[in-house]
Amino acid sequence: MIDVSFIPNGSRARALDRRMRRSLADSLDYIGTEISGVIPFDQQALAHLVYSLRQGARYPPSTFGLYAELVPALTDGHTTTAEQLLTELLAERPQTVNSQLLSLDDPLIALQVPRYQRLMDSDPVTRFTMQAPSAAVATTFKHRFQRAHHLLRTTIPELAAEFDALVSQVILVAGDHTADYQFDGGSCYMLWGGLFLNAESHPNDVALAEVMAHESAHLLLFGYACDEALVNNDDATLYTSPLRDDPRPMDGIYHATYVSARMHWAMSQLLDSGVLDEPARHFAETARQSDLENFIAGHEIVARHGDLTATGSAVMAAAAAYIDTIG
Repeated sequence: MIDVSFIPNGSRARALDRRMRRSLADSLDYIGTEISGVIPFDQQALAHLVYSLRQGARYPPSTFGLYAELVPALTDGHTTTAEQLLTELLAERPQTVNSQLLSLDDPLIALQVPRYQRLMDSDPVTRFTMQAPSAAVATTFKHRFQRAHHLLRTTIPELAAEFDALVSQVILVAGDHTADYQFDGGSCYMLWGGLFLNAESHPNDVALAEVMAHESAHLLLFGYACDEALVNNDDATLYTSPLRDDPRPMDGIYHATYVSARMHWAMSQLLDSGVLDEPARHFAETARQSDLENFIAGHEIVARHGDLTATGSAVMAAAAAYIDTIG
C-alpha cells in the first residue's frame, strides 16, 4: 500500500508522479495494441511516447488531457475524432524544465486552452470561465509566486519538494467578473501536473503559500486514487456541506476536508518559522483557525455519510490524527 502519512514528503510525491506517468504509458501501450490495424497511427511515435513516459519524462498536463479525451472517443466508436486526438497526442513533447509558470495566453499552450477549459469546467452545477489575465497582472503575480515558492523552500522544504514533484505546469488565469462563481484556483486528475491559479486572487505571499499547500494536496489525493478511489459514494448523490454553499458529492467534500488539514499544517509551520512579520502572522493565524474549523465541519460529514475505501480511510485517518495532536 502507498505511504499515506500526513506530513508532506518529496520522495513520495516523486514516486507518485512516476507512477502516474507509468500508468499512462501502460494504458497507451494497451490502446496501441487494441487499435492496430483499425485506426492509422504512427506506431514508432507511440512506442517512443510509451518508452519516454516509463523513463520518467515530464510530459505536460495536455498529454494526460489528450488521453482523457481519446479514451471516450475510442469507446464510443468516434474513429475520426480518435485518430485526430491520437495524432495530437503523438506530437506531444516533454517539458524542457521541471516546472513551467505560464499565463493562459502563452503561445506554448495556445492550442491546449480549449481543452484545459473543457476539462477544468466539468462540474455541471458550478460552471466558470477561465480567461487570460492582463500582462501587468500576470507579471505581478509571477513575482509574488516566486516569493511564495522561496518562502516554502526556506521554511517548509518538504512541502516545497512535494509541490515541485506534483506540479509541472502553473497556469495563470483570470475569472469572468460578471459570473456568479469566481474561480480562484484548481486542478484536475485528467490534467495531471496542471495547476490553474487566478492571478487576481491570493493577495499576499502567505495567502499564495497556503494555496500552494491546498492545491498540491489535491494532486496528492489524485495520486493516492490512481489504483483505488478514495470514496465509493455515487457522484450523483449530493450532500449538504458546511464547506460550500451548494450541495457537493462526497468526493469533493472528502478532498476539501483533507486539504483543510494540510493548509492548517502549512500555516502552523510558517508561524513556527519566526520569519513572518506582524501582518503576515495575523493573516496566517486567521487562516489557520479557518482551516481547523473547515476540517472539523467537513470531517463530520465524511464520518457520517462517507463510504470510504481502504485507501480513503487510511488517508483521512492520517489527517484526523494530525488534527488530534493540536488539541
